[in-house]
Amino acid sequence: MKHKWDSLKNRLSEGDLFDRTRNKLTLQYSGVLIAFLSLFVIIVYVLLYLFIWNDQRTGLNELADSEIRTLQKWADQDSDPNRRPPRSIEDAFSISTDQSFYYLIAENGNIQLGDEIQPELRNQVIEAIAKGHFKGKGIEKVTLQTFDKPPTDDLGRPKQGENAKFLVSDRQLLWNGTRIGTLYVGKEVTFQNDLFRLLLILLIGMALLFFVLALLFSHLMARKAIIPIAKAYAKQREFVADASHELRTPLSVMLTSIEALQLEESIDSDPFSKNVLKGLKEEVNSITKLAGELLHLARSDSGEFELDRSIFNLSEAAARAISKLQPLAQAKDIDIELQAPHELTVNWDTEKLTQLLILLIDNAIKYTPGKGTVHVTLAEGKEKAARSFTIEVKDNGIGIAAEALPRIFDRFYRQDKSRTRQIGGHGLGLAIAKNIVDAGRGTIHVESTVGEGCTFKVRIPL
Repeated sequence: MKHKWDSLKNRLSEGDLFDRTRNKLTLQYSGVLIAFLSLFVIIVYVLLYLFIWNDQRTGLNELADSEIRTLQKWADQDSDPNRRPPRSIEDAFSISTDQSFYYLIAENGNIQLGDEIQPELRNQVIEAIAKGHFKGKGIEKVTLQTFDKPPTDDLGRPKQGENAKFLVSDRQLLWNGTRIGTLYVGKEVTFQNDLFRLLLILLIGMALLFFVLALLFSHLMARKAIIPIAKAYAKQREFVADASHELRTPLSVMLTSIEALQLEESIDSDPFSKNVLKGLKEEVNSITKLAGELLHLARSDSGEFELDRSIFNLSEAAARAISKLQPLAQAKDIDIELQAPHELTVNWDTEKLTQLLILLIDNAIKYTPGKGTVHVTLAEGKEKAARSFTIEVKDNGIGIAAEALPRIFDRFYRQDKSRTRQIGGHGLGLAIAKNIVDAGRGTIHVESTVGEGCTFKVRIPL
């Protein structure tokens, strides 16, 4: 069951953002519709059940009350409480379509008056009474055996009985305030019982049919509702991609010009100009990085993001990534420690994996105070005979609050915006990291304690 549910979630999570949104809307809309439909079915069934069964119970009670009044009138006028009712009283009783049997049983257990639609019912009712059924219970539903006529087959063997449902009610017969007998009246309700069983099956079948129709209707409605949003989003995405792409060229020119100016000897003698150029270079680098991140996300949203697989040593790639970030770490007096096997060969995208490592390590450096340590651990793993590799980046920085953990991989999300402005960043790094991991059908999650640091754990199958 768990495997089927996981498979369903995987299918719903596949596709682009709007496919997932449409699937969620479909399930939500159909869920609301089926909830109202189920409530309607339950109310209809309960009302019909109460109406019909109350009618059957009321009819049986009225019949039992009528017959006990006839017997009580005779008992009040008779001087011998142990005498059988006379012929005139017996003639007043008859089996009708609303009655299957009646028995007047004296306190000594003798049947003083009785009749039934089938003689086989008498022993069954007497046996049930001996077991404590019916007495003082108002109306009770019981299962008895009924037999086709004749009760034997062509070879003289008794036929197999069929289960039938009966409602049975009892009334006390009194003489001078003392009970002298009990009247049992029964009515077959097999038809009504089977009717409600068929009605329940019919209602469930109709509910399932309407559920399928509600699912299709919800899917069509969700699809129509998402079309204008998807078109607007596509235009916005194209604009972001185009703008990010177009910005990279002038930004590169600006960066080259700034670096050329910094090489001028006159700049070294002018501290003000030197600081201005340094600030400009940092801002241009920041904008260039933002444009690259936006372009990456725009390409991944449009389905252009693909892995370029090749065989390489992951440990060496990690060492190169750490080397690129050493100046940033040294500026804060932070040590970066790499723990990895000498040879960890993987078949993956070298560029994307290096980008992933840089994003995670850069994030750890940013949120780790001076003289801290960032630990990077690489390992090879196996799960169900399938190879995988794991990346773990651990820092002893400020940590992440528990309420922020579910959103830490959202785009543009920053836990403390005022602090993030001081540190730098646009809230896209971890979103891109998750995007890279998802492209390889891997998993990424974070464990954190405020004030003690974070640990980002990545597992990617090979």
